[in-house]
Amino acid sequence: MPTRPPKASPQGRTPPRGLSPRAVAELLFHARASNADLCLEVTLPRGVRPGHAGEDEDTLAARLLAAWSDTVRAHVEAGTHEVSLSGGVDSAALCAMAARHAPGKVRAWTMDVHFADAVERSNARRMAKVTGAELVDVLIPDAVLPDLFERAVLANQTVILNARAVASYVFYLEARRQGAGPVLLSGAGADEVLQGTPGALAAAKARVDEDRTLAMRALGFEAMALVDNLRAPFRGDSHDHEASLGAVDNSGRHLDGAPRGDQDSKPSTGRAPSGNDGSDQAVGRREDSTPVDNLRTVSEGVNSDHASRGPPVDNLGTMLASLPAPWDLPAEEALPTEELRYAKWVLSELILPPELRGARAHGLTVRTPYLDEGFARVALALPESVLMRDGFGKWLFRHAVRSLVPEEVRLARKTPRYGHTALSSPVRARWLELYRAWLSPARLDSLQVINTQALLGLLERYFRLPPDDAQAGPRDRLLMRLVSLAMLQAHAEAHP
Repeated sequence: MPTRPPKASPQGRTPPRGLSPRAVAELLFHARASNADLCLEVTLPRGVRPGHAGEDEDTLAARLLAAWSDTVRAHVEAGTHEVSLSGGVDSAALCAMAARHAPGKVRAWTMDVHFADAVERSNARRMAKVTGAELVDVLIPDAVLPDLFERAVLANQTVILNARAVASYVFYLEARRQGAGPVLLSGAGADEVLQGTPGALAAAKARVDEDRTLAMRALGFEAMALVDNLRAPFRGDSHDHEASLGAVDNSGRHLDGAPRGDQDSKPSTGRAPSGNDGSDQAVGRREDSTPVDNLRTVSEGVNSDHASRGPPVDNLGTMLASLPAPWDLPAEEALPTEELRYAKWVLSELILPPELRGARAHGLTVRTPYLDEGFARVALALPESVLMRDGFGKWLFRHAVRSLVPEEVRLARKTPRYGHTALSSPVRARWLELYRAWLSPARLDSLQVINTQALLGLLERYFRLPPDDAQAGPRDRLLMRLVSLAMLQAHAEAHP
């Protein structure tokens, strides 16, 4: 399928409907606590981890394993025997526990895409053999990723910032074609409740700082107003909303008989920018609509002539590093710890949309047992001392599942999953064609807050970078976000 150039509206015309300029700027600059959770609820228990273990580690491990067994059994007894199996310890433990409760009935789905980790793929095959699960390997050709980028954006109803999110959309598309479902279990959320990634908070804040640095260039003068807002004292009026407890999945239905606490992508209440039924949000005119999601809130109080009170440019890095992380921005009912606030942010912004919405677009329901309330409460009550050890995250969980998961899988080091960029893709030319088509001056102008000349210069410099350049990743994230926004804007205009 060739990359289709978008139909551009006349340059300089103010779009009659679509994305709020303010929301676009805030999204690019990470100036909101969340850009997704009004339409993708994430619920986490509000406890605080104890400082030290009050019981011996074997007792804690037994309790954790029992909670995991109860959680997975409830899903299996509800009739779900299919799992998404990446080969990491989370999906391996999920597959193994499902097979323990439904021997001979489990079907495991794995993804064959060029940036999938070879060790994890080998471990997935080993887990299928060990558990007796039927293994279905879904081939995802590299060429389909840029071709289906637009469809993935519209399905997720939010921005995409790496090819893995597109691959998830394609994975569920192909899995459905091959007979998967209607319900699959996913290992998403394990890292967030079990401290699976050492240094995750610091690494995420560093990426936010990189994104904000590039957003300063993409937004130009508009960015300094956002800087001033973030440097001001926290306000009480927040766009963030806490979700009420209740076990749901991406179909929006409660899971009968299962522990309550799965995550939800809310059922549709209106027509989305694509005009497709079953999508999340309705689009209205900016001048006469009330807020319906975090990309289409009414653009009030924004003064593009706002005078900057920011520091000199040579202090930019220090100034940006001093700004609060998005998960620490004001919320109506802020969660009590930074760990929980970050978990809610990363789940709603990055992890769950491709899983839940990408699957739902193809008629599949994805459930996330690690985020079920019963298991999450046990996991989040564990002291940090039993979760981080010898450079491993989730240490106690790895110890607890030793009877289920072979040691080479259980103790495999976690590998980065987001290093793939357009520049490193085997179909690099197709990706760059997509970027050129959607980041044209007319498309950038339609977003109303982009410094078009500066962004086009950044785009040309990006094209000349070697794939292993340190700036390739941050710039690719920015460009994918902008392509996503241009697509959402175009579909909002085309489907009034």
